Amino acid sequence: MVMNIGKQNVAVITGAASGIGLGLVNACAQRNIRIVAADISSSRLAALSEDLNQRGIEHAVMVCDVSDPEQLNALAAFAYERYGVVNLLFNNAGIMLNGLTWQCSVEDWQKTININLLGAVYGVKAFVPRMLTQSSPAHIVNTSSLAGLLSSPMMGPYSASKHALVSLSETLLYELQSQGADIGVSVLCPAQVASNIMDAIDSSDTAQQNAGQLNDFLRQGIQAGMAPSEVAEMVFDAIERKAFWVFTHPDFKPTYIAKAEALVKEINPVFEQVICD
Repeated sequence: MVMNIGKQNVAVITGAASGIGLGLVNACAQRNIRIVAADISSSRLAALSEDLNQRGIEHAVMVCDVSDPEQLNALAAFAYERYGVVNLLFNNAGIMLNGLTWQCSVEDWQKTININLLGAVYGVKAFVPRMLTQSSPAHIVNTSSLAGLLSSPMMGPYSASKHALVSLSETLLYELQSQGADIGVSVLCPAQVASNIMDAIDSSDTAQQNAGQLNDFLRQGIQAGMAPSEVAEMVFDAIERKAFWVFTHPDFKPTYIAKAEALVKEINPVFEQVICD
């Protein structure tokens, strides 16, 4: 079944004020979709709202820390009170913190998991029960990463959270299918995309200092990465086709095939460098 997307739809986007989230906002605006933009940065949200107002785009904004389930519940209540329906949910907010697994602090592990994984869990818990009662179809997009499919040294918290998010997305798809729900699911697994995902890195932290070369390498890749607008168009193409997988850089597939074959043959993993965002 193809999902028709247009001005009758309402989209909720977390991490909406920069990077991929901003690309999704602009893609929604181009399609006259009503937007509820959520972000942890009030200043970025204010700038986004001013821009959307100037463009005549119907929207609302809300400051939201996705690591807090109560704030996701408040976001869902706000969106449904305002519009009565949510057709598109983009669980997009994320951070990256790098370092050797045993050197990353417990706080860094918890923060990464709380935002990258539990932020999507809280979004699902807040929105899906409401989506199940509405008369119009819906679609959920979770932003994972190629790091959700391929692991790299010094990216333990990020890779673990993104692997778990892929699993969550697949599980959610099966559950909604088993319920006969008219709710689609996609998981976005991008590589290099221009964004500020590394803003959370503290250069004074020991683990981050030891990941200096990796961080420099990743920043270079991100700076030269795909435009968020291009990623957003790929996402909307997937939504319209109800496709689960969304890959921005399909050249990773031979590496993944080799990984799968090695797994079946019980061959020990060997690291191959892949840039993930």
